[in-house]
Amino acid sequence: MKGSYVGKPSRGKLLRMDMEWEDGLVVQISIRGDFFAHPENAFDEAEAALAGARVAELGDVFERELSARGVTLFGLTPVDVGAAAATIVVGAHNPDNGA
Repeated sequence: MKGSYVGKPSRGKLLRMDMEWEDGLVVQISIRGDFFAHPENAFDEAEAALAGARVAELGDVFERELSARGVTLFGLTPVDVGAAAATIVVGAHNPDNGA
């Protein structure tokens, strides 16, 4: 399945996220928005490492991947990414809910 999220997490910057998943596992993900990540190339590596992660554990996995690469986020948290993933999945299963 595929889905998208566009929103502003509480105390965060704009987040645009596209995700494809199958059997509860991330196939592909794109995390973009008005937040900042340093170093940027390590953020991209952490994002790519999310392929194969359980959607339900995405925030925790993203936090580990960022930490392993020494990435600092400004205006976004791994919890925000996990919450966006949950919103995408709920919206895909309930297309009439307006998500």
